[in-house]
Amino acid sequence: MNQYDDCWLRYERVADDDRLASYRRRCRHAYVAEKSPECGAIRDELRRALPGLLAEKPHLWQHPPTTVDGFLAVGTPDDMAMIAESVPGDDVADLEDGGFLVRSVTWNGADCLVVTASTDRGLVYGTFHLLRLLSVGEPIDDLDVREEPAYANRLLNQWDTPFHRSVERGYAGESIFDWERLPDLRSRYEDYARLLASVGINGIVLNNVNTTKPPRASANAAFDAFEGWQLLESRRLEDLTGLASLFRRYGIRPYLSVNFASPMLVGDLDTADPLEDDVQEWWREKADEIYDLVPDFGGFLVKADSEGQAGPYDYDRDHVDGANAIAQAVVPHGGRVWWRAFVYGSHEDRAVQAHDTFEPLDGEFADNVTVQIKNGPVDFQPREPASTLFGAMPKTDLGLELQITQEYTGQGVHATSHLPMWKEVLEFDTRADGEGTPVSSLFRGDGEGVVGVGNVGEDYNWTGHYLSQSNLYAFGRAAWDPDRSAEAITREWVRQTFDDDEDIVDTVTEILHDSWEACIDYETGGLGLMHMMHNGEEYLENHYYPSPAEWPGYHGASEDGIGVDRTESGSGYVTQYREPVAERYGSVETCPEKFLLFFHHLPWDHELEDGTTVVQRLYDNCFAGVEEVERLRERWRSLEGRVDERRYRHVAERFDEQVAQAERWRDVLTAYFREHSGIPDERGRARDG
Repeated sequence: MNQYDDCWLRYERVADDDRLASYRRRCRHAYVAEKSPECGAIRDELRRALPGLLAEKPHLWQHPPTTVDGFLAVGTPDDMAMIAESVPGDDVADLEDGGFLVRSVTWNGADCLVVTASTDRGLVYGTFHLLRLLSVGEPIDDLDVREEPAYANRLLNQWDTPFHRSVERGYAGESIFDWERLPDLRSRYEDYARLLASVGINGIVLNNVNTTKPPRASANAAFDAFEGWQLLESRRLEDLTGLASLFRRYGIRPYLSVNFASPMLVGDLDTADPLEDDVQEWWREKADEIYDLVPDFGGFLVKADSEGQAGPYDYDRDHVDGANAIAQAVVPHGGRVWWRAFVYGSHEDRAVQAHDTFEPLDGEFADNVTVQIKNGPVDFQPREPASTLFGAMPKTDLGLELQITQEYTGQGVHATSHLPMWKEVLEFDTRADGEGTPVSSLFRGDGEGVVGVGNVGEDYNWTGHYLSQSNLYAFGRAAWDPDRSAEAITREWVRQTFDDDEDIVDTVTEILHDSWEACIDYETGGLGLMHMMHNGEEYLENHYYPSPAEWPGYHGASEDGIGVDRTESGSGYVTQYREPVAERYGSVETCPEKFLLFFHHLPWDHELEDGTTVVQRLYDNCFAGVEEVERLRERWRSLEGRVDERRYRHVAERFDEQVAQAERWRDVLTAYFREHSGIPDERGRARDG
């Protein structure tokens, strides 16, 4: 048994005999160009994958074979005559960085497969794509695949805290990165790089955005003692070299999250004022030092002026001053600063502040600064409307930040797919350039892209819950192609991870597809409510239990009604949208019910379109959410004996716990609604608190 789960890279024997014969004819012999670290990774992956898929050991040639009836060739047209003669050069030259071609060709009478690209990174992605096709049983005798990534940057943000290896918002054990042993490498690092490259990830921020200790106490005392800015110390930077070399083989650039006050914390300066010459020079020298060690270093991620982090406001400067001061240090090296737009504190309604802060600064950020924006205006809630910053800063490179880890959707216990949530945001029409300007269309520049807050840890299954692996997979696939349907992405994950049996594929796909709406119902009551969770003193218990009484400002519950008035007469958040979106959300009559209480404070007995009152709909949704989880649990139980015992039992036990937790959320929320509304559940289900 492997030390860790293989996730979707299982490479199990192809069951169909005719398909297996076709695969063997074209893949039992292979030649990979020998010129780069990436090509070495490709050869290693073929050695892992092909014996399992083909049920026989392949032959990897040192040169293109001429005496076989078929083979696989991986390289650029410049690498071998066979590819240059089989694929028109213009077809390859026109590919974006990371793009690839996979084609079935005949060469010297042999049936061949060609994986080619204009860059070595593209060869990695093309090889993984071919292996994905083999794993799900697709025909390859007439392949003609051309793929390019939709976004130039597809990054993971690790919220790992080095040295004692905790992971903020991590629910799968401690960090896989053992910084005290670096630059020595663990085999798990390569396995992680393989997983990321297989879905097209090309950058990784290795440490937590919270580079100083959090404002609340941690369950782990070491967390309070650690300060993340220490990674910029010279003795620590040398530890990056081994990781960088490993990730380089898979086309992945490393980044670091840095503290804005690093010139004081790491250097010997008495200020971090971004307009001071000494501060700017310190950042230049530090960047030079890093790039001498890691020439392909990606750059810095910065969280500033938010939740206790230092920032330019400490010196009466703005975010442009802060971001550009750091960006000037990395620009000679081709580096980039990702500057998070998650700031709040000066407005009564958190939703308003990001737009008010950053929209007036459009066009002033340096060319190598990307403003990184959360999908919604509050904080990764189970459902939020799309941030108003999307489409509001056309002169600035933007990045969409999504949360892969399940901070607000059941953490490591609940089966909750985030892909439908992401698709809802990606498909939202901002009207930024007239009708038909979805969020997904806004990040296609060279300095733009999509970022995901990672969910892996040291647990055997990587993500704490086997079904949570689907969120990591889905993030990469959606970042590569946001137009690909949620169902198609989920089904290919299931086929590679579990089985090609149609009933298994249908069942697991259904569970994941329906899981998000169920979570919304029992954790919030729906209708756009949010922040119903516990915010306790123990840092690792945050957001785990229901406690709506802690957050009245976010859901607006009172004796007269519920919801937050974000219309023009309220916080004004709705006016940050373009028309006709602002008008649609701003009217109770036209606002979609799924966001109704996000934008409007309504009486408990306000009647919805079908005649149901607001409070009754909240009751009904809470109970429906639990019933749906019970149904999904039964769907999983139907797979007993058809899924291996280890994974079956793990997910079954998690479903039992999820049902119990969902009941707890339902009971706490419905009692809260009844207490504040004074209106009983007409079906007699909701109990007093």
